[in-house]
Amino acid sequence: MIGKFAFSFDRETFTGTFDTRQQAFDAANKVVANRIDHPPAIFVGQWAEPDAQSDDHAEAIVERMTLRWRSSGAEGKFLDTVNEHQLAELDYDIDRVIRNWLAKQNLTPRPTRVQAVSEHAVPSIHHVSQSNERETSVIGEA
Repeated sequence: MIGKFAFSFDRETFTGTFDTRQQAFDAANKVVANRIDHPPAIFVGQWAEPDAQSDDHAEAIVERMTLRWRSSGAEGKFLDTVNEHQLAELDYDIDRVIRNWLAKQNLTPRPTRVQAVSEHAVPSIHHVSQSNERETSVIGEA
């Protein structure tokens, strides 16, 4: 969902998932053309990727594994020498596995917040009369 754009007429309720800011703006213009009331502006923003809280688990996992090792009666040191670089690498791998699992299970959180909002004036729309009556008459006609 990263990079997807949406549009709004009130800067609060955003609609759509468009690949570019221009596509979102064009879609908003199509909606405006079919509305009776024309909003004063079109807002286009980028969906913010929600934080699935899939990072920063390595330290807790290593601590839990160490406690389980000790409580099992096993002898010797286990994971006592894990350094911050190893924890960072483990965090990265755990995050990747969790995100892949969430995607596979269709559990990835959906975006609910829009960022980088731009405001655009609504293009003026000229209405053409559909009436068969003539608005003007040619001079000399009755």
